[in-house]
Amino acid sequence: MNRRRWPLFLLLLAGCPPRVDVRSVPPPDATALLAELDAVDSHLARIQSQAKARVNAAGRKGNVQLFVAAAAPASVHLEVLDFFGKPSGILISDGQRFVMFASDVGVWQRGAATAENVARVLPVSLPPDQLVSMLLGRAPRLADPAPTLAVDAEENLFRITLHEGRRTQQLWIDPGRKRAVRSQVEGPGGYTLTFSDFEDVRGAPFPRAITFSGEGSVALQYTDLRLGEQPDASLFTPEPPPGVPVEQIGTRGSLP
Repeated sequence: MNRRRWPLFLLLLAGCPPRVDVRSVPPPDATALLAELDAVDSHLARIQSQAKARVNAAGRKGNVQLFVAAAAPASVHLEVLDFFGKPSGILISDGQRFVMFASDVGVWQRGAATAENVARVLPVSLPPDQLVSMLLGRAPRLADPAPTLAVDAEENLFRITLHEGRRTQQLWIDPGRKRAVRSQVEGPGGYTLTFSDFEDVRGAPFPRAITFSGEGSVALQYTDLRLGEQPDASLFTPEPPPGVPVEQIGTRGSLP
């Protein structure tokens, strides 16, 4: 049988989305593009993975290993692992309640599921639902009923601008993948998120590398990616082990 031989580079590119030149297509409606973004995001609602992270918190820098489990809309379980793979920090939230353990403090702590409490374990000033979005490769968005769109020809991306109260967000979207590659929020609690190193997972592009930069920063790289699998539900139960002392914490300030 005479089979046509395809060049190797075409085979390698077969799984890649077609490149779209933003200068040669009509600019889409901003609301419609965000709806397309939501449709792609919805394919990936759960994750469980090991990860490497470069952390900068209050001037303290270091590399850590993480165990990450997250499920939309707001369930998260994070463990910071020491050299021997044992947890030195744990954060668990179901979106309403929050518990954490830090080996340097030596006690379990319980409080409300707030951005301030998340930042006690990881220097990411986002509430659990937005932290879960970030871990799932999504950019949390401001609630703006009238977003606007511009063409970023230099980066070949669409840029959407949203406003809510005293905050403004710019969201850069890959026109081929229909995924956010960068989000910049200006105003109170401002931060920048970047998504990169995309690969096709379960029919949707997913970023293996995620960086958060605000008052602190985290550069995260997934190393053992399991997307779409349902993590054990017990991972998201925000209760400390039985019989251990528990301290109630507030929502302001952070651990030294």
